[in-house]
Formats: sequence, structure tokens, C-alpha cells
Amino acid sequence: MKLISWNIDSLNAALTSDSARALLSRQVIASLVDQDADIIAIQETKLSAKGPTKKHLALLEDYFPDYQIAWRSSVEPARKGYAGTMFLYKSNLPEPNITYPEIDAPSTMDDEGRIITLEFDKFFVTQVYTPNAGDGLRRLEERQIWDQKYADYLVGLDQQKPVLASGDYNVAHKEIDLANPSSNRRSPGFTDEERQGFTNLLDKGFT
Repeated sequence: MKLISWNIDSLNAALTSDSARALLSRQVIASLVDQDADIIAIQETKLSAKGPTKKHLALLEDYFPDYQIAWRSSVEPARKGYAGTMFLYKSNLPEPNITYPEIDAPSTMDDEGRIITLEFDKFFVTQVYTPNAGDGLRRLEERQIWDQKYADYLVGLDQQKPVLASGDYNVAHKEIDLANPSSNRRSPGFTDEERQGFTNLLDKGFT
């Protein structure tokens, strides 16, 4: 199986805008087409609560004609056009059971479209768009709770059958993962607390 995960940072912009960034995003989309992955996990779709429009679906169909789509957007009015996740998976795969888990996270995090899980006969494929600690680390304490509850969620899946966990974990785990670690010690995604949260996830047996 080939599984690819990508933070698209606005599906609408990537598919419809003519900005320089959108053109780069479409180059990535073209490379995804060439890769012919079985499953593509996409984070930060930034779609409305109604999900992809007819135009979005038509464009995705053009790029990925042999795929099914599962999506989850942020619930309005909690966070409009924020976060959001999507799976594209090959139509010839056994039809998965699709769930949109909530993990009893703090604040509005469970309403922000952050997790989708595909359950196949012998394994799970799940993706996450982990909440950012935010400007001034205002969400750091809530993020720590999220990290623990998400780790517990993965362990629960793993107790049933093997798990392929993908997504954007919003953390640079080690100093080598960041260009300037010394000046970013208290930056979102590189705090000691967030790095420890990812260590705790790995310590539960994940690779």
C-alpha cells in the first residue's frame, strides 16, 4: 500500500487560485497523481461546514478519477473555514468503515474537523491535523491535553488491529527538525511540552 499525507493549507486555493503559492500546490497535486497512491490524507482543507463544493468535487474528479472522498470540516460557528481533513482513497480498495472521531478534547478542538479514520478488515488508516499551540502559546495547555487524548485514541485502535497513523502533528520533535532550534525554543510546535507530547506518543509503541 502507498499512503501519502500532505497539509494543503486551503483546498480551495490549491484548486482554484492563480496565486504563485496555488500554482506550486497544483504542482504537488500533479505529483500526487503521478504517485498513484492508494490513500491520500489531506490536512488543513479550510472548507466550510458544507464541505467541498460541486466545483471542488469536479476538479478533484479530474485529478483523481478512481478515488472516493471522505471529508470533515470545522463545525460552524465554532471555527468557520478552519482546519479540516480529507481522505482520497482508491475505489478498488475494500470499502472502509469511515468514522470522524471525537476524543473529548478541550475547547472547540473536537469541532474543528481534525480526525478521520478508515477501518479496513485488517488495519486502520487514520489522519490527524493536530491543533497549533497558537500565538503567544495561548492554546498550549489545551494542546497538551489533546496530545494525551489523541495518543490514547491511537492506542485504543492499536489494541484492535494495526494502525497507520498519518497527518500533520504540528511539532518539530528534535532539534535537527528545525533550522534554528535555539531561537525557537518557545515557538509554537517546538516547545518542550509539545516535543514531549510527541515523545509520549512514540513511547506507546508507535514508530
